[in-house]
Amino acid sequence: MASKECVMNVLDLFVRSKPGARLHDADNVVVAWCLILEPIPDGVVMEAAVMLARDQGDFLPSAGSVFQTALGLLDTEPSAEEAWEHVLQYSKTASRPPEDNPVKLTERESRSLELIGGNCGQWLIKDHPFRRKEFIEAYGGLAKRWRDGVALGQLPAGDDRKRLTAPGGER
Repeated sequence: MASKECVMNVLDLFVRSKPGARLHDADNVVVAWCLILEPIPDGVVMEAAVMLARDQGDFLPSAGSVFQTALGLLDTEPSAEEAWEHVLQYSKTASRPPEDNPVKLTERESRSLELIGGNCGQWLIKDHPFRRKEFIEAYGGLAKRWRDGVALGQLPAGDDRKRLTAPGGER
């Protein structure tokens, strides 16, 4: 997962590529960034950093920006709009048993559909805008839960939350 070397390379990339970027108290910044980025593999952290370094602006992106961009790269589910189109395709064959339906929904698509009442094969075309809004909200909520789960699943427990330490116990 995000190593100290990777974090130092990311910070170096930002300082060199963003003319207004300055790094004060670098040792503590590296420790903090290691804690924030710890659940993300080095390669994904670097890919996210390069994406952010290409953005316009002269300032150092936050560790949170790198984390959220990296999570976006790790999330293999389609975008909400793509998922909605997939559900519409599925609805055309929804009268078939799920195992015989040629359109297979992803877990997040299926769960989002359940959250808005399912039964997409019985929707009227005039109801699609309302159903789309409901689906997009449900799908976005599940995507946020996935992201939060990745973040929260990696937080240290108990008293460790109060101390700023790098993975492995370095301070």
